Amino acid sequence: MLTSHKARGFTLIEVLVTLVILVFGLLGIAGLMVKGQRASFEAYQRQQALALATDMAERIKSNPAQVDLYTAGATVGAPLGTASADPYSALLTNSITNCGAAACTVGELAAYDLALWDGLLKGYAETVIAGGQLVGGIINARGCVQNIAGLGAACPAPPAPAGSMDTRVFRVAVAWQGNDPTVAPTASLCGQNQYGDDTLRRLVVVDFMLSTRCP
Repeated sequence: MLTSHKARGFTLIEVLVTLVILVFGLLGIAGLMVKGQRASFEAYQRQQALALATDMAERIKSNPAQVDLYTAGATVGAPLGTASADPYSALLTNSITNCGAAACTVGELAAYDLALWDGLLKGYAETVIAGGQLVGGIINARGCVQNIAGLGAACPAPPAPAGSMDTRVFRVAVAWQGNDPTVAPTASLCGQNQYGDDTLRRLVVVDFMLSTRCP
C-alpha cells in the first residue's frame, strides 16, 4: 500500500510575521547607527573646541604683557564668534594689522590673535562648503577669555618693590551648540543664552596661571 506525503511550505501569514520581525530589527540597527553618528560628531566638536581653547591659551602665554587686551577682547558678555563681534572681518580689510605678513607691536599682536581666533570660531578655516555655508566645524562656537576672580596675587600699589610679580589665573572657554539637551555647564558663562535652551550649551575650558612683572 502506497502512503502519500504532502509537501507543506510557508503560509502568507508566516512570511508577513517574519518580515515584520526583520523590519523591527533593521529599524533598531538604524537607530543605533544614528545615535553613534551623533555621539561621534559631539566628540569631534569637543575635540575641536579644546584645540581652539588651547590655541588661545598658548597665544596669551606668548604675549603675557598684553593679557588684559585678550580678556577685554573676548568677554563673557561679548564673546568672539558672534556677528556683532567681528574682528576677523577687520583683519580681512586690513583694519587690524596682519602680523603674519608684517612686523607688529605686542598690542597689535594681541588684536591679530583675537581676530584669527574669531575666524576659527566661525569656521573660516574650513574648506568644505554646502549650500553656501561652511560645514564640518563647531556649531555656533563662542570664545571667551576670563580672569578668574579671587585667584592669584595682584600687584601692590605702585611703585611696586623690585621683583614683584602679578600672578593671576585665566580661563579660556569655548562654548558651542550640542545636538540634545543635557546639563547646563557651570564652569563658565561663555555662550550662555546663545542657544535658546542652556542645556544645549556645550563647554570646554582651559585654565592657566600667568605671571607678569609689576609696574
